[in-house]
Amino acid sequence: MMERQKTGIKGIDVMLEGGVPSGSIFALSGPPGIGKSIFTLHFLLEGARQSQRCIYINLEEPRSNIDNSLSQFSFAEEFYKYEKKGLIVIKCMEYPEYERVYPELMKKIREDDSIQRLAVDSFNCFFTAVHNPNYLNINTEINVRKMITSMFNLLRKKNLTTMLVLEANSDTNNSFYYNIPYLVDGTISLDFISLGSLERRIFIPKMRWTKQYDSTKPFVITKKGIVIKEESEEEI
Repeated sequence: MMERQKTGIKGIDVMLEGGVPSGSIFALSGPPGIGKSIFTLHFLLEGARQSQRCIYINLEEPRSNIDNSLSQFSFAEEFYKYEKKGLIVIKCMEYPEYERVYPELMKKIREDDSIQRLAVDSFNCFFTAVHNPNYLNINTEINVRKMITSMFNLLRKKNLTTMLVLEANSDTNNSFYYNIPYLVDGTISLDFISLGSLERRIFIPKMRWTKQYDSTKPFVITKKGIVIKEESEEEI
């Protein structure tokens, strides 16, 4: 039986036959404001609850933004408790800094067998950085591709369960970005649809080693975080 890792969002775990496959690399995709960062917090917290060490690499936001987001939710105190214990490690850095420390950071991840979950937010930085030579020491597309390939190989050998956050509707023209959905083991897509008013929906177009869930489900963001909303419910 396939071992699975819960996302921390009950309704999504049901859609995934209990969670994402252990050791898989999956993408979380969606437009700005849809709830990707909140999903990431759930993913990290659930790992910590399972006594797994979780690493969160944020390449876009300062730590204060993460704390502001946490302050909205009832699980904030529990999250900080696990962070204090070292089960959740958050590293916020701009891409140029990440590019400099990448080899040493990956070495530490490779050597630390206690690390079982990794989240990178946003993985788009690997592609947008190619078009900003002022930001990179290695600023060619081929070198970024090599970095990504190396990273994927490391993660698969390490047997980490890895989430890569992708900003949908990215304005990058880098063709490699569009290959990521084919390289990862699964994709969880969050989006808005208009039904007179905007509604958040989740769809899982791909998840290897998992029976495909063919329909979308609505979700809402509450004090508890992301909650899957049943079609018959009007409010959570």
